[in-house]
Amino acid sequence: MAVRVAFIGLKGHWYSVAEELPQLREASWVAAADDNAEQLKRVPDFPGAGRETRTYLDWRELLEKEQPDVVVECGTDRDRAEIILACAERGISVVAEKPLAKTREELDRVRAAVEASGILVSMLITMRCTPPFLAIKQAVESGAIGEVCQGGGQKSYKLGERPEWQKSRETFSGIIPFVGIHIMDLFRWCSGREFTEVMAYQSNAGHPEVGDLEDNACVIARLDNGASAAFRLDYCRPAAAPTHGDDRLRIVGNKGVIETIGGQVMLTTHDREPRELALPKPVAFFADFLAARREGRAPFIPFAECARITEIVLRAREAAETGRPVPIPEGDGA
Repeated sequence: MAVRVAFIGLKGHWYSVAEELPQLREASWVAAADDNAEQLKRVPDFPGAGRETRTYLDWRELLEKEQPDVVVECGTDRDRAEIILACAERGISVVAEKPLAKTREELDRVRAAVEASGILVSMLITMRCTPPFLAIKQAVESGAIGEVCQGGGQKSYKLGERPEWQKSRETFSGIIPFVGIHIMDLFRWCSGREFTEVMAYQSNAGHPEVGDLEDNACVIARLDNGASAAFRLDYCRPAAAPTHGDDRLRIVGNKGVIETIGGQVMLTTHDREPRELALPKPVAFFADFLAARREGRAPFIPFAECARITEIVLRAREAAETGRPVPIPEGDGA
């Protein structure tokens, strides 16, 4: 019997899952919910969907009537924790947008509910699944750059036409939890180092038309071995730039430096000049999630990792809001 998949929210990165569905015979997109009626009208034309895919304006009605096996949650940041909690009550596995929760209190409730219910949960920090970052992780784990001494990264996006829900702090978590979570997760995952303290700054310096949405932020962090890292975030990439985003990651060690810009990965060490690394195959995120559910194992991006990076970025946002460093307590990090 096919796994019944429902989408709650058609915002953010829902398409990264939908694009896999046509190749997954074990999955059937049975229903979708969103507060945008016009978006719901387009559902039959989306990858993996069809005329038989039912639509709802109320996600609670969807859960009640459809009883899905897996929910792909891509709604507003405000509603995410409530939806995950509702799925946990029903024993429904969840792939969620990021961050997992809008506040640390919500995150605590999500952690408790997922642990108590035993449902499988992952989060759409799917840059982990892409070849450049898989290559960096492999190289660092092989010892190519030695002990991590410093690093950081960048996420720069075109502002474009931002949806209304991102312009209000009531429905949007902010640039650090929504955008910074990607690059901070990649640094933590690839470097193997843990964050122990963060300081941050954020503001809207040049785009008052987008309301509460910050157009810039910087996060600096202390790592568990005494090293440091810095992350730049902005919605200021020029409209004429060739790509929507400019993503960069750099990890500095005592034996070398590895970095990615524009999808290329370059490694420089004391004994060899700069060289471009071959890239591995990507990981099929949702196919792996369904296999993990079937096999009773953790998915490629496990829940504990999702919860940990969510806590880190919420604490970084707190640092920006309070103007003082915020410690990151030890966690399971899993």
